[in-house]
Amino acid sequence: MLGECLSVIFPFAILGLEHATIRMNKINQITLILLTLLFSCKSENEISDVDKFTGRWSLHVVEIQMDSISPWKPRQGHYKNRKGFIIYDGRGGMGVHHVTENYDTYEFEGSGGLDSLTRRDLRHLADNFVYFGRYLVNDSLGMVEHHIESTNFQNMWGTVAKRKYVFSGDTLTLNPITNRYPKIRLKWIRLNDE
Repeated sequence: MLGECLSVIFPFAILGLEHATIRMNKINQITLILLTLLFSCKSENEISDVDKFTGRWSLHVVEIQMDSISPWKPRQGHYKNRKGFIIYDGRGGMGVHHVTENYDTYEFEGSGGLDSLTRRDLRHLADNFVYFGRYLVNDSLGMVEHHIESTNFQNMWGTVAKRKYVFSGDTLTLNPITNRYPKIRLKWIRLNDE
């Protein structure tokens, strides 16, 4: 490599400094372009982060961290053993839905219809978390934005939920971005729908 560089540079010294400078500038420009292309190319087998999101994911665990030095632990209370799904369609559409552990086996106290729901029934329904919208992936920041278009919580309509993300094998970890503690993260397992 060094010999090749010297064989290019040495003749320029003979031709004169002015011509050498012009040629070196062109060589430097070409070298810069080639290096940029080389380092910006991805392997054919490497999957982009946008493509990694595509598919259905099942909620594995919701974890909490109380402060910067505390370990992550499974959340308790109404977030203990939550279950649900998040779906990314690969074309910019997404949806998420998760519920409490025994949400599907709950027996309503009311006899039917909204007017008959008890306070306990309403609390049960409030543990149902769902939204739909568009998503954008910023792989350089490791962040996905959920642009919420429809949700069961009125104050979330039209907002953007930003999440840091990490892929590890078949696990997707999403951390809602916040500057406060406690912090939470949700771990999702890819479903094999083939």
